Amino acid sequence: MSVADRIQIVGRSSAQQIADGLMDMILEGELKPGERIRESVVADALGISRNTVREAVRLLQGTGLVRYTFNRGLVVWDPSDDEVLDIYRARLHLETAAATSLGPDTDLSPLLAAMEEFKAALLTEDPRTIVEKDLAIHRAIVGIMNSPRLDKFYSELLADLRYFLLVLNLDHHEYEADSGLLDEHQRIVTAFAARDAQKARDTIAQIITENRDEVRKILAARSAG
Repeated sequence: MSVADRIQIVGRSSAQQIADGLMDMILEGELKPGERIRESVVADALGISRNTVREAVRLLQGTGLVRYTFNRGLVVWDPSDDEVLDIYRARLHLETAAATSLGPDTDLSPLLAAMEEFKAALLTEDPRTIVEKDLAIHRAIVGIMNSPRLDKFYSELLADLRYFLLVLNLDHHEYEADSGLLDEHQRIVTAFAARDAQKARDTIAQIITENRDEVRKILAARSAG
């Protein structure tokens, strides 16, 4: 199906609608990993200016779904298995370090607030909203270490993790009401709230490892297809 068939521009921001349409095409497999996205082709297909498409691309880059590559321009991100492992290794180290740092005076109010926002987001049944609030919980976990440098480093992982979570939802319906995701996050927050460093560390490690393994399976299947 072509870009023109998939993207209909009505009313609100044209750039946002184009970005949303391209995101849907990527997540649903119509635009394949490694496939090039030509701004001129999108602009001509939709009858809009390249400046509008360029703004849409900027928005799309924030999702982690596309990357600029040397000589090819904008392409759908095609992470290697080594990249997936490395991203999750970094995530695992940061979040388990946060669990280990738990103490009687650790301020958990940002984490507890993030959990409440996540619960509210689940009611929207909007995967993109839920993904953002899911990631906010994990950002708050890293934040308890009170290290701006670690916060910045974790923020750099978020675009990659956002892509993985969106793909995971598409294949496994991760954000549906009965998926068990709320219970999974509640277990994490409960362990932190109890200030049980070992339990928090073990819970985080288990969940991140399971998430990593599912993402690897999905991406391997997509590449094979």
